[in-house]
Amino acid sequence: MALFIKMKEKIKIRLKIVNGKRRPLCDYEGKCKNLAYKEVYPNLGKESEEHYWCYLCRKHFKQELKKLNGKLPYSSVN
Repeated sequence: MALFIKMKEKIKIRLKIVNGKRRPLCDYEGKCKNLAYKEVYPNLGKESEEHYWCYLCRKHFKQELKKLNGKLPYSSVN
């Protein structure tokens, strides 16, 4: 899972201003520039010291959901 390995290195959330509101951008490997669709909590259920949210666009969210057979805890971005 390249997404979660890369996220350890990345701490800063990238934002874009849309209609006067700050919206997070997709965190997938730090290359995607699409607006975030879902907030994903990758380490839920695993005993790990690192707990953080990841933001994913629609394309990458569906990719990760398919990889993990639908067992990915998430919340929508408002």
